[in-house]
Amino acid sequence: MAQTLAVAKYLNDLHVKKHGRAMDQMKMHKMMYFSQRESLMISGNPLFNDDFEAWKYGPVLVNVRSEYLTGHMFDGEYEELSDTEKELVESVYKRYDEYDAWQLSTLSHAEHSWRQARKGLVAGEAGNEKMSLTAMKADATREFLRRKGVVLA
Repeated sequence: MAQTLAVAKYLNDLHVKKHGRAMDQMKMHKMMYFSQRESLMISGNPLFNDDFEAWKYGPVLVNVRSEYLTGHMFDGEYEELSDTEKELVESVYKRYDEYDAWQLSTLSHAEHSWRQARKGLVAGEAGNEKMSLTAMKADATREFLRRKGVVLA
């Protein structure tokens, strides 16, 4: 299993290489969510071990948020991702890079895991409930079926 910040650093490095600037924080959280969902879809196992919280603009990883707030993000020493992990993260990056942070937020708001963790909150209300890994696995299954062309009711 990869270190959460190693995955975030790799995503950011891909973004810098392609766009010449760091990935904004909001987009990073969504890319991390979709990377986790992709791992659950492909292997049934999480890519990294940290929990997402269901904030009002979508899933958030608190330790990734903290890294952005330091002013010198991803300067730490992280274990290198395996070739399989890199391949997975690169595929997610290629799939979602064309989307801006708000478009990704709209996609993440459609996810069952995020909506489930936000139950009882009104739209726009702050929240920090942890998102269920079981619910994220259900999202991964839905995405797998969607990609196979199965229409879900």
